[in-house]
Amino acid sequence: MPQVRRAGGARPGPRRTSARRTAAASAPRRLRNWAEAQIRGARYSAANAARLGAVLAAGLLVIVIGGLALFGRLGDAGAAMAQGAHARMAALGFAVESVDVTGAAGDQAAQVAAAIAAGHGQPLSSVDIHRARSRVEALPWVRSASVARLWPNRIAVIVESREAFALWQRGGRLSLIDRDGEVLGAAEAGDYPGLMLLVDTGADRAAAEIVDALALHPAIAARTVAAVRVGGRRWNLRLDTGADVKLPEEDVVAALGFLAALHAERGVLRLEAENIDLRIPGEMVVRARPGRAGGAERDA
Repeated sequence: MPQVRRAGGARPGPRRTSARRTAAASAPRRLRNWAEAQIRGARYSAANAARLGAVLAAGLLVIVIGGLALFGRLGDAGAAMAQGAHARMAALGFAVESVDVTGAAGDQAAQVAAAIAAGHGQPLSSVDIHRARSRVEALPWVRSASVARLWPNRIAVIVESREAFALWQRGGRLSLIDRDGEVLGAAEAGDYPGLMLLVDTGADRAAAEIVDALALHPAIAARTVAAVRVGGRRWNLRLDTGADVKLPEEDVVAALGFLAALHAERGVLRLEAENIDLRIPGEMVVRARPGRAGGAERDA
């Protein structure tokens, strides 16, 4: 009976020879791939090192030149070197792409960006952030500002805005002011009806005193049309009746408290008076309008 064998089971030798040849052939290929990977890595590292070196060199040059400029020792040659260093930084990608403003929006944000005066593509290293901050803080509505470079291509500005606090009238000119008396801009009659109108020289710098004091007595504030600064020392309140309330130089809050108590008891703010004098502590003198009660004075 013929011997039956499985197909392919009697020729193991040639297969082993082929596997050995394949492994032998693949060894040079793996070596070549490894070598090429090492070369590519070395080139990449060299390129990064060269770029980093160029950045550091340009940055160091900018710092040195900036120090010379600070002490007034930068001549024409130094200025040319500075321009070259800044141009090199920009070529490496360190150029202004955007100005990010926090604390302002719309037209005000545009004003801040204009004050920074950094053009698109300008070398970021050439932006004088101290001078830029001074220009931003020179805007009338800005209380304070912080300016910083955000490498590689942005400038960040944080703005604290001044808030409208009162209206100030002097010499027929009406302005909007903040709590410190800084003028925020011109205003028109009828604008900002919720703000107190302060009149005359010195009223701007003393605004917080009278506005805060009136805030403690809403009944008086509601009938006050304007607060007039007298001689740069004290206030008169012009009431909606046309009467003037003469306040003392000191302890305005106490005087208003006294007036509020008398009004709650006797309705003195509704009197047709020419003026109500509170300049003497604890006393009130009411002068009637001419033709009313014979011009008599009344103490309370």
